[in-house]
Amino acid sequence: MENNQNTIASLGPGIRVKTLINLRWVAALGQIITCIVVGYFFGFQLPWLELLLTIFALVISNLILYPLYSTKNRLSETSTTFVIAGDIVQLALLIFFTGGLANPFVVLFITPIAITVTSLPIKSTSILITLTIIFITILGYVNYPLVNNAINLSSPPIFILGMWVSLFVTILFLTFYAGGLTDESRKISAALKIAENLLVKEKNLSSLDGLAAAAAHHLGTPLGTISLIANELKDDNDIPQSAKEDLMILSDEVDKCKKILGSLGEKPSSDDDLITKIELQALLEELCELIKVKGIKFSINFNNDGLDLKKVLLKRRSELLLGLSNIVENAADFAKDIVELNVTHVEDSIRLEISDDGPGFSGSILSRLGDPYVSSRPNPSDQGNGLGLGFFISKTLLERLGIKVLAYNKVYPDHGAIVSISIPVDERS
Repeated sequence: MENNQNTIASLGPGIRVKTLINLRWVAALGQIITCIVVGYFFGFQLPWLELLLTIFALVISNLILYPLYSTKNRLSETSTTFVIAGDIVQLALLIFFTGGLANPFVVLFITPIAITVTSLPIKSTSILITLTIIFITILGYVNYPLVNNAINLSSPPIFILGMWVSLFVTILFLTFYAGGLTDESRKISAALKIAENLLVKEKNLSSLDGLAAAAAHHLGTPLGTISLIANELKDDNDIPQSAKEDLMILSDEVDKCKKILGSLGEKPSSDDDLITKIELQALLEELCELIKVKGIKFSINFNNDGLDLKKVLLKRRSELLLGLSNIVENAADFAKDIVELNVTHVEDSIRLEISDDGPGFSGSILSRLGDPYVSSRPNPSDQGNGLGLGFFISKTLLERLGIKVLAYNKVYPDHGAIVSISIPVDERS
């Protein structure tokens, strides 16, 4: 579980320093060009000293980032929050010196918010959004007016109010829309990473036979040397009889080791059904060991219907074993007394229904079941069981094999949850 948490953290928020520095250089250059065009081509009277100092502050802060951070690294959540907060303050000063909310460039406040909602968690995002709203509110009342000798630029209060409302609504909409999509994408990426790590562990266990063969190969030579020396010493007349008896025992033990290593080195054929496939009944009995450990009863029922389902062979795949074990273990966690595994043959697939006699899925959970970090466990604070990743991982792994997974509740007055798993013919052939 600790490894899972580390994986989630590694996929968490943070902006690459190089990316942030480049964006801020573009912002500084755009601000300079905009001020020149507005001041010299459109004839507006701008407070040049204040504007240049504000832009210069952005340039200096950008230069400070170079020695403090490697451009290949990512900023932490706190550092990113401070940097973006500084950008919001700098932009607020520019807008303050150029007309406040009457300045059409006030929409640039959306830019740091867009970066925030796609890069930072809700806590930091809320701080920066609150800071932005405070500034646009102040700018609606206090600012340096834009002055042009040829045009009267005084804006009516209703225009200022409309601009504030539009910015406020846009920021909130962007936060909930883009932020929600980004957060969901981040969670799915983290959950898939955890699923891949679990698969790697399963496949590493499956490759132990190769390691055993390698060990047998490397240990064969020294054991042969030991056996040869022991046999030569047995024929030496200068060695006492008691030592010869010990050498005979040593030689016999070496022969036993060589036989054991020889059996380990016999790598089974990949076409051997005993290795590559497993009978359905044996698989279900193996899965029920997870139920017995939790002190819950279990029942395996086969509806043969002309086909001996107990003898059906399934491909022994890590995705299948891990996916089914997660679902069975989850059913045992919620069951009161018993978990039932019912097997039927439906057209071109085998349907396995795993049901329990627990409370079943709640309505709010059932509609979102299969998404990462959605848990129906009674104690979500339990970090070992409360992340809601189990069903998501199982569904993802099984669907990779073309296996359909459907979850629903028993029909009233019965209580409990049912997970229906349809295994196609191709998967068991």
